[in-house]
Amino acid sequence: MEQTKHFDVTRAVLQDYLQGFPARLMIEERLPLDEALTAGHVTPETRLLSFEYAGALYAVPMTVVLSYNVIQGEVSGQPWMMTFCNACNTGMVFDPLINGQTLHFQRRGSYDGLLLIWDEETDSFWQHITGECLHGSSQGVKLHQITPTRQITVSEAMHRDEPVWLLTSTLSPEQENLSRMMEKMRSKPEKVEAGIVATISAEDTRRPRFELGLGVWTEQGSHFFPLVLIHAHDGVYQTELDGRPLLIYQQPDAIAPVAVYLETRRAEWEGDVLRLDQGRMIQHDALVGSDGQTMVLERPMQLLMRWYGFALTFPGCRVPLF
Repeated sequence: MEQTKHFDVTRAVLQDYLQGFPARLMIEERLPLDEALTAGHVTPETRLLSFEYAGALYAVPMTVVLSYNVIQGEVSGQPWMMTFCNACNTGMVFDPLINGQTLHFQRRGSYDGLLLIWDEETDSFWQHITGECLHGSSQGVKLHQITPTRQITVSEAMHRDEPVWLLTSTLSPEQENLSRMMEKMRSKPEKVEAGIVATISAEDTRRPRFELGLGVWTEQGSHFFPLVLIHAHDGVYQTELDGRPLLIYQQPDAIAPVAVYLETRRAEWEGDVLRLDQGRMIQHDALVGSDGQTMVLERPMQLLMRWYGFALTFPGCRVPLF
């Protein structure tokens, strides 16, 4: 996998751009998503930032995510720390333990147009996707990536077979206003383009700066699949990754596409069912065989992300010609 370029402190913003607002949430409250929906805490259209761990799906309302950018907690005995960059529109889940010590992170500045996170214990700045320490006493250390995040709606999550937990926290009126402002930034980063560009040195111009796509990476390399490419193929795109067949699909009404290792001669949508060959199908991210048995889908690391952020995080990434 490509390495992050040398850190240039002269073009980094090392102060929280939202000073005065909490920059980290230690989250403890959780409840089954179906109960939260019944109680009116969320609606079917509520946007969530989710991650999978130990056979369950955990999801945080985007309104909460946008107001903090860094959230920490523990599930099944595993401490975790989740990031989200309002500009590049994505984040990662890390293990915050380094040498047996739990680090406490928070939002802190930007670099290459991306969120910089900072930890209190070592006074260091970290890249929020790779987990690499870029500046400070922990430089050279790298956080363990537990799993990528995925943006989904409550409606999407309710179709999942595994348990789904809502992790949430009450926002103050000021934080609710902040979250609405950050949603405008997330959906239209052009509004803060000057600030983003100011921290970028050399930029990859093969695709439009703020284009959204599915970024996929392995130890062998990285690839960016623009959403326009996936949509041009009716929500199904087949290719290869490291010599293995790769199927990328975006279910109707889903926020993000999904990439899975799967070979099939047929891939056609029938409503929310993706029909494959040999009587197989994919429905709600589950592979179902002709005998009705559900099988596990193998997925590479992937994130829905804006082009500039993915290309700067993974320099030299490949892009399909179309």
